[in-house]
Amino acid sequence: MLNNAVSSALSLVYDREAGVMRVMLVSPLPRSFLLFAKILGATILSGLQIYVFLGLAAIFGYYMPLSGMLLILPAIFLSGIMLGSIGLLITVYTRQIENFAGMMNFVIFPMFFLSSAIYPLWKLRESGAELLYWIAAINPFTHAVELIRFSAYGKFDTVSAAVVVSCAVIAFSLAARGYDPNRGAIGRIRRG
Repeated sequence: MLNNAVSSALSLVYDREAGVMRVMLVSPLPRSFLLFAKILGATILSGLQIYVFLGLAAIFGYYMPLSGMLLILPAIFLSGIMLGSIGLLITVYTRQIENFAGMMNFVIFPMFFLSSAIYPLWKLRESGAELLYWIAAINPFTHAVELIRFSAYGKFDTVSAAVVVSCAVIAFSLAARGYDPNRGAIGRIRRG
């Protein structure tokens, strides 16, 4: 989901380079609606891919209960919106499509490897990796992983949900402001 959500923002850089973005942004729809629709589409696609992967895993004998598969849906949705918003924020400050791949790698790899995606957060602290624990604890992707992990077991992690929602709102707000030609970075890039 992390790779798909951030990579979907790549098309916005391409659209801006090709001039398609200018046509989209002059439509009568609010700019924030267009940007949110882009994130929503990537989130839905990521969610479908997750369920296809879970179906394939079940064929090979690794499955989760049906209730767990249903309970993770809201967590997947919130996490996808947050990750898509972060990807959208990256596109604000990326001038060319060639630069996006490098910026994406500086976001995706640290977010993934410094999170609890591979090793649970409580195990990091238990093993004595205090520095890694605190780095992972402030990583928004950790909270997306924990939200999905707890949801799969029918539990609700309030802290992770609050972090995911607040990061999504902040990143989307900054990205929407950045795409405003009068106030944001897009206008400064075009004029510069």
